[in-house]
Amino acid sequence: MSIELRLAAIINLLSSSALRGTTANKLAALRTHLHAALDQRGLDPYLKSTLQEVGAGWDAAHCHPKSIAINCYPLTEIGQLTH
Repeated sequence: MSIELRLAAIINLLSSSALRGTTANKLAALRTHLHAALDQRGLDPYLKSTLQEVGAGWDAAHCHPKSIAINCYPLTEIGQLTH
């Protein structure tokens, strides 16, 4: 897979996790794409550093295997708040 497509998949998974919550499958897919992107040859050093930093954070994340996404958009719907 090209780096462009891989980065698009990473952005999609990050956005989906931010809006609907992380699930075990999203977490596994995100880790797979992050690690594969880091293995690309000729990667810009700044991009590589950023991917390493993001990857370390998501490698440390834990998600229940039976977690599900939720339909709550606290940052996009008026009246929705998260405490």
